[in-house]
Amino acid sequence: MSLTIAPDPAAMLEAAGQSGRHWLRRLVERPPAVIGLAGVIVVVVVAVFAPLLAPYSPVASSFQAVLARPFTAGHLLGTDELGRDVLSRMIYGAQPTLEVGVLATGLALVVGVPIGLVSGYYRGAADMLAMRITDVVLAFPFLLVAIGLAAIFGPSLRNVVLALGIASLPGFVRIARAEAMALREQDFVQAAIVTGVRDRVILFRHLLPNMAGPILVQATLTIPGAILGSALLSYLGLGVQPPTASWGNMLATAQEYLFNDPWLAVFPGVAIFLATLCFNLLGDGLRDLFDPAMR
Repeated sequence: MSLTIAPDPAAMLEAAGQSGRHWLRRLVERPPAVIGLAGVIVVVVVAVFAPLLAPYSPVASSFQAVLARPFTAGHLLGTDELGRDVLSRMIYGAQPTLEVGVLATGLALVVGVPIGLVSGYYRGAADMLAMRITDVVLAFPFLLVAIGLAAIFGPSLRNVVLALGIASLPGFVRIARAEAMALREQDFVQAAIVTGVRDRVILFRHLLPNMAGPILVQATLTIPGAILGSALLSYLGLGVQPPTASWGNMLATAQEYLFNDPWLAVFPGVAIFLATLCFNLLGDGLRDLFDPAMR
């Protein structure tokens, strides 16, 4: 008769807490990553609490204050060509920008990781087919693929997410495939195969958790690309449509007033730059954090 010892929940929670503090301490040791994390938190807070932070409605017009300059009474960042408060539109513009970045990356992750996981584990004809399709998509620049798909699907927030998600797929497929191929040769996976563990269990309980680090890094580095792609599509009229505020369509409108009222382009441009910079800094920090050579 064999005895089985049930795991102690308190001990498991304590071990998880110690592991979390260890990773947090290592992250804090990297100032650029901390700056990026702080910036990402600010963007998320602004997007979530936009109705509470914005002083005006993003679509409310005041024709008595058209093109008011920044620091005008009642309008900290001025007003646009329709008398709408620029600060309010900037705050509300964080919502679709962040939504597109996160949802497009999530779509690419949910679809691309299983494809790469199965492809790297089984190899053979399935692997060859998946890689050839991936190579075809990679043969075209990311933004060109996104623009083409958005033009086919039509301008809307949902179609922008779909276009950018499809354009971001190859990165997740290739990373998941490479990690699956490397992990498949590890002793613990070979032991599971020899003992007759089902493939589904090996894929989702042995391989997938051990590739979470690289996938997380890829996600944080994909979000800024999706944000830039969303801004570009909105600028070209293929993204979020007016009067909904987004940083991309604010830039598109501002090009007509660039010489006389340049602040209309400066504020959304700086917001896009800072948001993508923060996500990139966080992604670089996480990459160093999960890199075994940096430990």
